[in-house]
Amino acid sequence: MMGRDCGYLALMSAIAGGAEAVLVPEVEPQPEEVMSAFRMSWEQGKPHFIVVAAEGAVFTAEQFNDFVNGSTDAFESRLTVLGHVQRGGSPTAVDRILSSRLGTAAVRALADGESGVMIGLQGRRTERVPLEKVAGQVRPLDPELYEMAEVLAGFPEETSYR
Repeated sequence: MMGRDCGYLALMSAIAGGAEAVLVPEVEPQPEEVMSAFRMSWEQGKPHFIVVAAEGAVFTAEQFNDFVNGSTDAFESRLTVLGHVQRGGSPTAVDRILSSRLGTAAVRALADGESGVMIGLQGRRTERVPLEKVAGQVRPLDPELYEMAEVLAGFPEETSYR
C-alpha cells in the first residue's frame, strides 16, 4: 500500500478489509509474534489471514511473505502487490459527497481570492487551513486505531503483535 512515511492508509485499509495484521512504518512488529497470532487464529477456526503492508514498513511485504513461507508452520503465503489501477475502487456515495464538498470549498476559497490553503473537514464543517501549517508535517498514527485493528482481527490482548 501507499505509505512510505505514514501508515494511515494501510491501517485504514486493513480495518476496512478485515485484515489480521498491518505493517506500518510507525510500528516495528516481531514476525514471530504475528505468526503466533495467526496460529491462535487458525486454532479458532479462521482458515486464512490477510496482511496489509505500507511501502515504508520496517518489515516489508516481501520479507514477511518470505518469512511465512520459510517458517515451519503449515501456513502458505501468497504475495499480491497492488498496481496503481487496483489501488482505487469505485467511489461510494460518501466519497462523491465528500469530494463535492471539498471541491466546492476550494472553488469558494479561490473566488474569495484565497490561495495557499488546504481544504479539510473539521467535524462536519469544511475548513481552510494555511499550507504552512500542514506542509512537511507528519501526523502521528493514532495508537487507538492500531489497537482497534488488532481487536477486530480477533487477537486477544496478550498476543499483541506490536
